[in-house]
Amino acid sequence: MLYTVINLLAQIYCNGPILQTVQDSHMFPDSKHFVDMSLKYDPITTLRHFDELGDRTSDMIILREFVTSHFNPPGSELVEWFPPDWVDFPSNFLNIHDYHHRRWALHLHRIWKDLCRKVRDDVKHRQDHYSLLYVPHPFIIPGGRFLEFYYWDTFWILKGLLFSEMYETARGVIKNLGYMVDNHGFVPNGGRVYYLTRSQPPLLTPMVYEYYMSTGDLDFVMEILPTLDKEYEFWIKNRQEWFTDKDGVKQFPYYQYKAKLKVPRPESYREDSELAEHLKTEAEKIQMWSEIASAAETGWDFSTRWFSQNGDSMHRMDSIRTWSIVPADLNAFMCANARILASLYEIAGDFKKVKVFEQRYTWAKREMRELHWNETDGIWYDYDVELKTHSNQYYVSNAVPLYAKCYDEDDETPHRVHDYLERQGVLKFKKGLPTSLAMSSTQQWDKENAWPPMIHMVIEGFRTTGDLKLMKVAEKMATSWLTGTYQSFIRTHAMFEKYNVTPHTEETSGGGGGEYEVQTGFGWTNGVILDLLDKYGDQFASSPASSKFTFSFSSITFLITILYIFY
Repeated sequence: MLYTVINLLAQIYCNGPILQTVQDSHMFPDSKHFVDMSLKYDPITTLRHFDELGDRTSDMIILREFVTSHFNPPGSELVEWFPPDWVDFPSNFLNIHDYHHRRWALHLHRIWKDLCRKVRDDVKHRQDHYSLLYVPHPFIIPGGRFLEFYYWDTFWILKGLLFSEMYETARGVIKNLGYMVDNHGFVPNGGRVYYLTRSQPPLLTPMVYEYYMSTGDLDFVMEILPTLDKEYEFWIKNRQEWFTDKDGVKQFPYYQYKAKLKVPRPESYREDSELAEHLKTEAEKIQMWSEIASAAETGWDFSTRWFSQNGDSMHRMDSIRTWSIVPADLNAFMCANARILASLYEIAGDFKKVKVFEQRYTWAKREMRELHWNETDGIWYDYDVELKTHSNQYYVSNAVPLYAKCYDEDDETPHRVHDYLERQGVLKFKKGLPTSLAMSSTQQWDKENAWPPMIHMVIEGFRTTGDLKLMKVAEKMATSWLTGTYQSFIRTHAMFEKYNVTPHTEETSGGGGGEYEVQTGFGWTNGVILDLLDKYGDQFASSPASSKFTFSFSSITFLITILYIFY
């Protein structure tokens, strides 16, 4: 039944004459706007009414009248939800010793209420009227233009919810992702029907682990364990390849982002259509749209990381070649998943499964060592299967395997990773690590844009080594990130999805580039800040500059801020 409903919805929101006509008309500045509108009639009736218009759909007035009479505004399928486990002052916040930062944390804690949504019951009963996918529990939206849950965003949102002691909400957002696996076979990129062609970085298993470490709720872990196994199988069946030796003998598996799409992404329809205009055959267009969808599946949409690194097409979007790249971070995530699942099955007493995932973990560490590790540079690189070589450019993702602990842990490797970052000059960016050094790029996952989840993983990678020197490195990076984002918050009263950390200015500001304006809210940013305040709040004090900046507000502004936090 659900499969039939999804197929019907796809004719409205994923492909077909209505989608193409509306998106080509430029009726809405943002392509995402239309595909987030819910239906007033069932899909068959809507398609019939559109077909009856015939050539008249070329008249903008008639087309706009059709859309208005057949679709509801975006967001109407959601209701704001007050999380019942939200309290005014979580006891964890007492660990934040600095008054200004504690007040900041309380503001971010309050934003959970602003970002919490629940799907209307009507979506469950009439799924064929909505592009929004039904989930049974409340969840946290990122903010801005994003009015649904997103897969890997949820990992850092969860970290923040746990520090806010919102354990019921945290369990609910995990259950929602599990519901996706049980009903759709995997966790899609986000909670919309048009995202069912791709996933995102596989972090559901680490989410369950983080929840368990915070709550000790073993019953929940055992309940959801089969679902975690099912999601892992999705990646094996749909994203796994085997590395073979010269004789064609399989050595170890590796993973790639490899979504398949025969049409432009519905939420970026015009952008993808225009990008493929110069291609002569339908096969070439389908390949490009699949490469684009795969890059979106990485979470890094978009970056020169997925583009040609050579020739005239270097760093151009139309040279995208995601299918040729074996990402170091994806394989590190799959490695961590295997390690965690082996541990969880050991707790469950299923030693047959323990053996399966221990083998997977062994293969994954070998894959990281043989395919990604560069002994000369002392770092992990993406591997190019077409060119059979490392993509030996700096990207912040190169350090993710340290965070995932996907190596034979020793004293030397973490220091070599630090030395690599130092040689690349990225540690000179005092406010945060740049995503890449492709300074001519116009993509948002490049250059001085620093993304909270990537910053968090690098910090955690060094912090959890247990090495005193590297733990100091982590502390310095964390306090620099907290200082910069705090000062930006004081100045703008906003939290951004990404930040510009150029060393040429004193102030940290919202990042830029890409397909849309920088968004505020912002779910994963708030989660990262709260988790870092959890780790460093007992030793991190406001700098004199930030204190001075704080009290430069007028008394009225100061009172409004206080009322806003505690209202």
